[in-house]
Amino acid sequence: MEYKRAKPAVPIRLLSANDAAVLGLLADREISGYELDKLIRNTVGFFWTPVKSHVYTTLARLVEAGYASARGVEQTTRPDKRLYRITPAGEAALRRWLDESPLEPARFKNSFLLKVFLGRHMDGDALVRHIEEGRADVQEELSQLEAIERDADPARDLYGWLALTYGLERDRATIRWADEALRALRERGGRS
Repeated sequence: MEYKRAKPAVPIRLLSANDAAVLGLLADREISGYELDKLIRNTVGFFWTPVKSHVYTTLARLVEAGYASARGVEQTTRPDKRLYRITPAGEAALRRWLDESPLEPARFKNSFLLKVFLGRHMDGDALVRHIEEGRADVQEELSQLEAIERDADPARDLYGWLALTYGLERDRATIRWADEALRALRERGGRS
């Protein structure tokens, strides 16, 4: 089937980081929404994770803006699907976002750190368990990143490798912090 847009393009004035991330992944290949969601979880999902429904909403908005196009694919053994790809207008919008948009502040909500900060109001053993569980989560992510690292080739994908090494160092630093925090809490009996 041919790529089509149902309506005239309605350009997006300013791309969001979500828009740019999806366009960047579409720039690499034609892909379905389902495959895009899987790709996000195995690549940029370590530092950018939209809700699955946001992926489809973003794709629809990018198609409406003329930055992506979609085509239906009939399948015999599975439900039909839509494949998406970036358009020249999308490539230009992505390039503008990459080259010109200011970095968004790295503000985030982190209930893990909020509990640590308010730890003086927690049971000491509960705080220790909380940090141990957080450390285990980060250790699991580190193991996943280390598995990716085994196949990473900076000569083939320098930019993916740079993001990967950032994640590796961040997780290793977090584990070092958790070990030090647990040591300090145990020395004080869990409370300050």
